[in-house]
Amino acid sequence: MPDFPDLDHWLPQVAPAPRRPAPPYEIRHPTEADMAGLDARLRDWREDRPGRGGPGRTWFRHLGGTAWLAEASRDRRPLGLLLGLRSADRPAEAVVHLVAVDPEFRRWGIGRDLVERFAAPLAAAGVTTLEAACRPDDRIALAFFAALGFAPQAGPGSSRIYGVPAFADWDGAGEDRVLLVRAAGG
Repeated sequence: MPDFPDLDHWLPQVAPAPRRPAPPYEIRHPTEADMAGLDARLRDWREDRPGRGGPGRTWFRHLGGTAWLAEASRDRRPLGLLLGLRSADRPAEAVVHLVAVDPEFRRWGIGRDLVERFAAPLAAAGVTTLEAACRPDDRIALAFFAALGFAPQAGPGSSRIYGVPAFADWDGAGEDRVLLVRAAGG
């Protein structure tokens, strides 16, 4: 219908808030000494469920060599964390257990840098596949992993949950998960 106002007339577009650039940062393996500071930061970064902040001392004490921490160069403030490991039972596979980035800096490539830093030495050591899991209703995580080349597994036992191939009760009753995979070399 000519000259009829469109939806933008009634609901004008809201410009996104300007983003600050990410501060210069460095990536290193976390240690047990980082645990206290990360616990509070991770609790602040969680958007989905309240609860425990950090992953626990075991990750830093026994798996710190495969975990990666991004921190601001100037003030050593944590900006992102990746927890992952090479599978003991399936040595050609590695698992990204957790990727968390400060919400203020999520679109600046810190998460991508953490995943690639995790994958590179494992690929050189013979790992062929990276795996991750997330909830089927976590659109942010699904988009993040898709941007890094991960694809949902749709095999025996999977069904479409929230429109995504997923496995019902994967991590316990009511804990559905999408299993995402990609080649370790990218």
